[in-house]
Amino acid sequence: MRSIAIFLSTVLICILNLCAAQAQEIAYRYAVDLTRAKNDQLEITLKAPPVKQRTITFFMPKIIPGTYAVSDYGMFVSALKAFDKKGKQLPVQQTSVNSWQISKADKLVSLTYTVDDITDTGLDNNVFMMAASNIEEGKNFVIQPSAFFGYFEGMKQLPFEVSITKPQSFYGSTGLSPLSTSADKDVYRTKNYDLLIDAPFMYNVPDTTFVKVGNTDVLISVYAPGKKVTSAYLAKQFEKMLQAQKRYLGNTLPVNKYAFILYFADPKQANPRQGALEHNQSSFYYFSEAPQEILAPHLIDIAAHEFFHIITPLTIHSKEIADFNFNEPVLSQHLWLYEGVTEYASDHVQVRSNLNSADEFLAKLAEKIKISQGKYNDTLPFTTLSKESAGKWAAEYQNVYEKGALIAAMLDIRLIELSEGALDLQDLMLTLSNTYGMDRPFEDDQLFTQIEALTYPEIGDFFRKHVAGNQPIPYQEYFDKVGIVLKKEPNRKAATLGNIGLIFNQEKLLLEVNNTDKLNEFGKEMGYRKGDLLVSLQGNQLLPNTLNEQLSEYNKNTKEGSTVAVKVLRKSHSGDYQEVVLTAPALLIDVHGPTSLTINPDATAQQRKYRAVWLEQNPVLISPDDVKSAEAVVKTLYEVISGPAGPRDWDRFNGLFKPDALMAAMVPLQDGKLAFKAFKPNEYKEMNGPYFSNNGFFEEEIGREIKYFGEMAHVWSAYHFKPAPDANPEQRGINSIQLVYDQGRWWISNILWNAERKDNPIPETLISTKKPDTMP
Repeated sequence: MRSIAIFLSTVLICILNLCAAQAQEIAYRYAVDLTRAKNDQLEITLKAPPVKQRTITFFMPKIIPGTYAVSDYGMFVSALKAFDKKGKQLPVQQTSVNSWQISKADKLVSLTYTVDDITDTGLDNNVFMMAASNIEEGKNFVIQPSAFFGYFEGMKQLPFEVSITKPQSFYGSTGLSPLSTSADKDVYRTKNYDLLIDAPFMYNVPDTTFVKVGNTDVLISVYAPGKKVTSAYLAKQFEKMLQAQKRYLGNTLPVNKYAFILYFADPKQANPRQGALEHNQSSFYYFSEAPQEILAPHLIDIAAHEFFHIITPLTIHSKEIADFNFNEPVLSQHLWLYEGVTEYASDHVQVRSNLNSADEFLAKLAEKIKISQGKYNDTLPFTTLSKESAGKWAAEYQNVYEKGALIAAMLDIRLIELSEGALDLQDLMLTLSNTYGMDRPFEDDQLFTQIEALTYPEIGDFFRKHVAGNQPIPYQEYFDKVGIVLKKEPNRKAATLGNIGLIFNQEKLLLEVNNTDKLNEFGKEMGYRKGDLLVSLQGNQLLPNTLNEQLSEYNKNTKEGSTVAVKVLRKSHSGDYQEVVLTAPALLIDVHGPTSLTINPDATAQQRKYRAVWLEQNPVLISPDDVKSAEAVVKTLYEVISGPAGPRDWDRFNGLFKPDALMAAMVPLQDGKLAFKAFKPNEYKEMNGPYFSNNGFFEEEIGREIKYFGEMAHVWSAYHFKPAPDANPEQRGINSIQLVYDQGRWWISNILWNAERKDNPIPETLISTKKPDTMP
């Protein structure tokens, strides 16, 4: 029996080894050696999976998800060669920019080809820099898989393995976790081509910082040749936003690792096609390098948007996204979901987490209304825009970040109204995540029907009219549901600068003319040239910190026909800058008037309720009478903490305070000295709730002095407290209460109190200011 067992074990081992060998063979095996870079080029080697047919086509992507623009990565590939197992070359014919036909493919064993750097290529191309490769020997390598690795026709669902040989001082930043890693080599594996394309890499001497966000390790990786930006600084700036997003998404994230990969280009050499591109477990950023204090606020908004893509399209996507056709793309009709909901959520999380005020959030939405209605076709069905975003309607694509976000906002408000505050867009996205998922894509033409079945018939009507249909959204009708007033000023005349395209030159800290293709008559008469740096306007130096105010002043107050003078720095043939003053008679043109969204101070209780659900992370539905005035807030504060032994109405208590409000007291120490102690309202509840449950506590106001300055109020409120209504007071003191009027109501922003002492009596003038029987 033992000999039979040994024989069977040997056979089993052989079978397992054979199976393992076969499993290894049925995969793409790419290799790239970063130590062998030369002339901004790298050689790529592919050990090919077995091919059965005699002829097969090898593709590089024409287009990738996220950019939805033709990139033609094949134009950066050269010297493609195919080999059999004896090293003999097989016939290869390039059939298009992005395709090569290989004959005798059933004998194919390997491919080699050369890839070129895209960031500073001399080739005319349309690749966005956040999707471009970079090859800087000894400094930095940006490996965008779409620019490095291709696939065989009909075989992109096979596993892909990538081996990257690196300088020993380099670190590879990516959202993927390596299959293996050593000092000079990393190996990565994805289960198909789509997932490989979705995972950019950046190799350089590391500047990295990790932040723990719930269950997710978040990597911030920076390459900044001028050392003006560091990962540690950005991580500190990003962390509040990331923790807020975790709470917004229910405290659980769908990925274990995420990477922010940030490449900052030398401003002298930076490409103007800058921006960020989302991926399922990472996002890649390309911007001109500038002081991090200037860049950070802008990057936070962008990073918030890109990070939300871990929800859509990572877990919620159609079959068109799940199995993307990189060379003959069939696009989804749901960019309102992939980009619009993501853009909205990136702003909405900031107001819900008190990182932005309600006014700031509403200003962003108002600007989106103005842009979407002023620059884009408001009757173009959004589903049509999505399907044709890389073709016929490419010029409308940017509207996915404007009207797309507004579609999400109106959908959110409508869900809150129909459910009477029980359901919002976050809840719908969670349901869709559970219904579908990374490996369960939805049918593109069935999503609206599915959402209607999960929610209300009115939601289906909304999609049919305003997303699939050509009816503009009646914004005021929706904002009225949450007590928000939309105001559009009439069109007005404004002085034009010439319809020039402008970017900010990070090196010179000046506006630079980067596009003169659409100059109007004024612009032509001024004689702008591409590359001009704007120094002054009407004799006033254009400064970064006052730029918006200066341009607004020029637009509003310049008279038709008056002389306009713009001083520019213009490069000479020798490369030096020379001052040139451009002049022309002012031209006034029609421009859209300002659009604003403001909180209705006379909103009904229902409108206030729905607005609280919309804008607050943990809405407390407090009575409008409790917060209609500063006096009413103070009265409610005393009411809610006072009473016989028993629980207090802590929801009502919490509803009086701003989310970041502080309470504080001067408390005695054991040595008799006083110390300042601050805490949150919730901490006050935890400290005093047990005492109130077992003891009567009646705090009564005995005097008040209140001062107002616009939306601010300060109350000096003298008090005494006692254990029962008819008992003698046990202590007196003063509450210093700061209040603010915001979102159509009054809030407590801070409270500080101090007890009366013999050496610190309450001023008699305060107690005599108002007697208790006159208190509201």
